[in-house]
Amino acid sequence: MSQTLAPRASLTDEHKEKYFSFQIKGWTNFDPMDKSLASIAKSIEQGDGFLTLLEVLNAEDDLAAIGDEEVRECFANILAAKRLVKTVHELPKNLIEELRTALNTEEEKVPKKSAVSVANFPVNDEPGARAKQWP
Repeated sequence: MSQTLAPRASLTDEHKEKYFSFQIKGWTNFDPMDKSLASIAKSIEQGDGFLTLLEVLNAEDDLAAIGDEEVRECFANILAAKRLVKTVHELPKNLIEELRTALNTEEEKVPKKSAVSVANFPVNDEPGARAKQWP
């Protein structure tokens, strides 16, 4: 008697996303250090700069394969939140109220994690290269 076993599903099989680590280089005619990434992108789109390089450093087919624990945890939290949003109507009413309260809590009371760390090394022998940690 032959028995066919289904492949064992990993914990992240429900997430068929691909994850990319990348690096962007560019030039602007303004100091980007105190600006958000969205603001920088908008300024570049308006002609105040341009990208010189967009390089994919690494790609992973599975969340568990991401080597940076903090990045992996942030993606896991985002995926959990997306699942929660899709199924919030199935939760007990008291838990829904706790979630509403937590979401209405002032932002400074909720600890915010930053997943991005940028090394402060000059690039291509550029003097005075600076690094910024994105929020």
